[in-house]
Amino acid sequence: MSPRIPSLLAAAVCLLSACHKAPPAVVPPPSEEELLTGEVNALSTEAALLLEEQHRLVWDFWTEGKAVDISATYSGKQALFSLENLRRIDRLRHLTRDPRELRALTALHGHFAGEFLSRELAEHNDASANLEASLKLNVDGREVRYHDLERLLANEKSALRRKALYAAATPALARLNQTLLRRETRTRELVQQMGFESYEAFGSELRQADLERLAQLAEEVLQATQEPYRLVMERLAQRELGLPFAQLTRADIPRLFRSREVEDAFPKGESLAKAQATVAGMGIDLNALPNVKVDARDLPRKNPRPLALAVKVPSDVRLSFKPGTGVLHQGRVLHEVGHLLHMAFTQEARFELARLGNPTVGEAYSALFEDLLEDPVWLEENAGVLGDADKRAQYLAASSAHKLYLIRHAAGRLLYQLELHRRTDVDPRELYRALMARTGAMPMTADDVERYLVDQEDFYQSADSFRAWFLAGQLQGQLKARFGPAWWRAPEAGAFLKELWARGSAPSARELTQAIGENGLAPDVLLLRLSTTLQVPMKLDLRRLDDTPAPTPAAPAKTPASTVPQMPRADATPLAS
Repeated sequence: MSPRIPSLLAAAVCLLSACHKAPPAVVPPPSEEELLTGEVNALSTEAALLLEEQHRLVWDFWTEGKAVDISATYSGKQALFSLENLRRIDRLRHLTRDPRELRALTALHGHFAGEFLSRELAEHNDASANLEASLKLNVDGREVRYHDLERLLANEKSALRRKALYAAATPALARLNQTLLRRETRTRELVQQMGFESYEAFGSELRQADLERLAQLAEEVLQATQEPYRLVMERLAQRELGLPFAQLTRADIPRLFRSREVEDAFPKGESLAKAQATVAGMGIDLNALPNVKVDARDLPRKNPRPLALAVKVPSDVRLSFKPGTGVLHQGRVLHEVGHLLHMAFTQEARFELARLGNPTVGEAYSALFEDLLEDPVWLEENAGVLGDADKRAQYLAASSAHKLYLIRHAAGRLLYQLELHRRTDVDPRELYRALMARTGAMPMTADDVERYLVDQEDFYQSADSFRAWFLAGQLQGQLKARFGPAWWRAPEAGAFLKELWARGSAPSARELTQAIGENGLAPDVLLLRLSTTLQVPMKLDLRRLDDTPAPTPAAPAKTPASTVPQMPRADATPLAS
């Protein structure tokens, strides 16, 4: 055969193949979901970088007192947190079928909603913050700052002077109430602009809770603790103030819960060492964690309040600490260490699920460690002055009474907020008078009622702490049952908690209870502990609460869902005043 034949045959085959080659496949255009996914991912990335930049500035402000301008970080990003982008994220949520993706988008939508509200309410927020900071009280011919009122009441020995101090603030509050009322009106307008049918609809999504079921639980808690609470407060009032509970007013509350007798048990400079030693027993060395930075410098301009701050979860988590003294400081250190560990051991790679979302679970981890201050075994190890059994019992009775007071106050505030926003015909002052008189079990004076706006909160915020305290009680119960009364000394307890922390902020309260072998929120665990410590019987028949709604967005035209915006916590951010 001629050498040219194979090449000719090959060419012919190529020609024939070309003649019969199938037409190129038609690539369908990207779907709406695919297009939106790309756009929303870009929004998420931009939001994450902005949050990282802002938290670096907050850290500089907190640790060194540097002048920072958070508002400047929004320069050129005015369109990021727009209604259009909110609707973009919401539309993608309605197209999404994957539950994990839906949860991440809900968290992202909530963050954008929070930023949108913050921007639109900036003028009102600044006005109320500046006014509150400038308010002065005239007491016996001298001026004192309204911001100092709580501290002054706690330090004042005379009941008559406490009452005078409290009453002196009422005229100043009249001006502040007008500003807060304008802010409230504007907030309702903005909620409607975002597409929600009501303030409560937005709050329900923000808290990721069935608020109606949570209100039922709040009512049950108030009923179950009413008489025990009166008995506890009577004992405490007689012991701490030398007065019958019936004679107390709200002006006496700060003094009533001042822990004077235990201050020496927590000397200056030891609170961080006690916290580090506590977690070291669980096999966690804070100083050895490569992603954790602890700033313990005692600088003049450093904020004295401890702060755990995640610049980037989990690779850059920080703790600011300035040496302080007393049980309150120790409690704050333990609280922030709880936040630090949760953020540092998160293994969730998704930004939205690592640091956004409702804070209830994160607050439960912090409450778990803060509650060590009410644990007799931990106190025996860490508070030598309380080695005396009688003194320790008195301290535990006072701290447990305070916890019961806070639980009831959160329940009352939640019921007040729900009723206030459901009934347009109600007089808010009278509603506040009735509910808070029942909650505190003391009559409400005219001066008390004037706090009806100052005592309000944004979108049922009490729901988070209310659930977090109960959830922390369940966590503590499980840790003690699995690892013994001194669970913080067991490395296995550390491993157990690390598995929970690894999930980031993705789990709901209900899902966390399932992860520890329970099924729903169980308030009776904490209340029974308080009942034992306080030596008062509580008749409890509280149902477990599965209050978390399924992460399904509502109809776009009515109630797009949202969850809690995550900037530095309200008790920590320096920009709140």
